[in-house]
Amino acid sequence: MPPKTRNKNLAFFLTCGLSLKKWSETGLLKREIALYNLLASQFQKIYFFTYGNKQELAFQKYLASNIEIIFKNSRLPDFLYSLLIPLCHRHILKSCSFFKSNQANGAWSAYLSKLTCNRRGKFIFRTGFTWSLFAKEENKILRLFTVILEAWLYRVCDSALVSSAADKAYLQKQYHLSSTKLIVLANYVDTDLFKPQLYVPKLAKSIVYVGRLHPQKNLFNLVRALQCTNLKLDIIGQGKLKDKLEKFARSLNVSIQFLGIIPHQNLPAILNRYKIYVLPSLYEGLPKTLIEAMACGLACLGTNIEGIKEVIQHNVNGYLVNPNVKSMREGIQNLVQDDHLRNRLGNQARQTVKKRFNLKNIAKQEIKIYELLFK
Repeated sequence: MPPKTRNKNLAFFLTCGLSLKKWSETGLLKREIALYNLLASQFQKIYFFTYGNKQELAFQKYLASNIEIIFKNSRLPDFLYSLLIPLCHRHILKSCSFFKSNQANGAWSAYLSKLTCNRRGKFIFRTGFTWSLFAKEENKILRLFTVILEAWLYRVCDSALVSSAADKAYLQKQYHLSSTKLIVLANYVDTDLFKPQLYVPKLAKSIVYVGRLHPQKNLFNLVRALQCTNLKLDIIGQGKLKDKLEKFARSLNVSIQFLGIIPHQNLPAILNRYKIYVLPSLYEGLPKTLIEAMACGLACLGTNIEGIKEVIQHNVNGYLVNPNVKSMREGIQNLVQDDHLRNRLGNQARQTVKKRFNLKNIAKQEIKIYELLFK
């Protein structure tokens, strides 16, 4: 029997201020659109609402034929435009049955579109991370806004998708939500793309980190942990801390190399050059870079925090440490010195990702959620 969604349209709203062009510039485009290219076969049409201009249409070639890009044909500030999307695109939105957000920032566009264009439609409030938790660590003033926003969005949504069980537990307690409204739908990995590559020479004295150069990631402690180890740190990503990290590493005589942004489709070949991936974060959602490294069969070391410990089971499919210098140094050295341990953890990491985070399985789970909304 064809899915109930086959004759329905989905409106997908990018995070406020984001565009396909920005995804492309940060190397994330193909990762972010992979799910929707799969979902497209289950819908009549999917509309991507972005904050880019007409240049967005250059990315149409990467999308399924029934995905249409709706770009920002206006000079309005992004926030004001996000409020006016239902008016600007009413002719499209009234044909949609599902209104889905990408993150909390800008999710109001999805709800307002349902409210004004099709009240019988369903608002799916999707978040890759819980904004109020991150704001608690990064910006106390912003946190008040995020708590008020989340409380409203979780009240008015028809279904809420979160990436981790830890986020679900926090949100249930924070906003007194029912467990049926909150659904854990994990981040995904294309395991056909991210996989071990045989016969790729490994860098024996280097470890790799992928992600933002941001205080959240605890990179200065990672550099301290590598002091006097004769190990090199290769960093894939960008951020405001690059110059400070470079100077700090030099002062400790730690070899550090910044590889910059690497297009998502090229990342598996780079990851396969390494034996060990490290994620030293102080707080996380459910990190995509971690499960991508695990999918490639790397021995992955992460800090014992919410999000990471939901993926890594210590000494089974990865290695957990505390976010301090001593614990990280000991963990890294244990992995470097024990070939059998690395291979065992890497093999099991790959199996974990294939079972829990496979892109095709996540897409099937999401379609079932939509079907249940119209049961």
